[in-house]
Amino acid sequence: MSPRKLILMGLSAFALVVIALITGLSASHQPRDAWPTTLELPSTRGLLHADTLSRGEAGHLSVLIPGFTHCPDICPLSLARLQMAWQRLDETSRAHLHPMFLTLDPARDTLPVLSRYLSAFSLPVTGLRLPSQDDTRLEEFTQRLGIQFQRREPEQSHPPEHAQAQALAGEADYMIDHSVAIFVIDEQGRLRDTLPLSQTPAQLADRLTFLLQSVAAAPSSADVATVNTSADTNADAPAMGGA
Repeated sequence: MSPRKLILMGLSAFALVVIALITGLSASHQPRDAWPTTLELPSTRGLLHADTLSRGEAGHLSVLIPGFTHCPDICPLSLARLQMAWQRLDETSRAHLHPMFLTLDPARDTLPVLSRYLSAFSLPVTGLRLPSQDDTRLEEFTQRLGIQFQRREPEQSHPPEHAQAQALAGEADYMIDHSVAIFVIDEQGRLRDTLPLSQTPAQLADRLTFLLQSVAAAPSSADVATVNTSADTNADAPAMGGA
């Protein structure tokens, strides 16, 4: 990797941290539908829907981080930050909390690739992947959560023979700019909160503990009023970060 590319990636990561620290994220405290009850996502644990990990029991939350395995800095940092928060939680909280990683690059991130990548973290994280030929469902799902992402093609700084060698090797030298946050979803598929990565592990652990207590004390789904899904899902969109 060229020194110029390393410098650009470093500046991108620094800019992301600065943006997150200055602007923060507007947490969505009003639960809204995010994971359709009919949607099943292929994962490293088989097909998942909103209440699979909780087995339909109340008081569970899933914490989802979007990203991709070729990300050089931001995605590992996000998972490491969640891992540090996880280590601060007690056993009861851990049993009711389910970390997930949604790939925004299904063309390169197969389920075996996700499994290998996530095994590097001391965190029971489930990898989620919609097939690469199913871009519509991935876009719809991310829009419901308020996740924004876009593919960024590489700068034309490599000689033609380098690009040709990559093509022959089946590699694609592109990056993905995407929202950087932890998305908290309850067992009814509703988005409960969006946590910025500018928070410390202690702050994240405290917030997750509070949210777990909130859903444990919440009424059953039969008593919950229908959530208005017509709201603009981008109103509280988190900061975009370049990998």
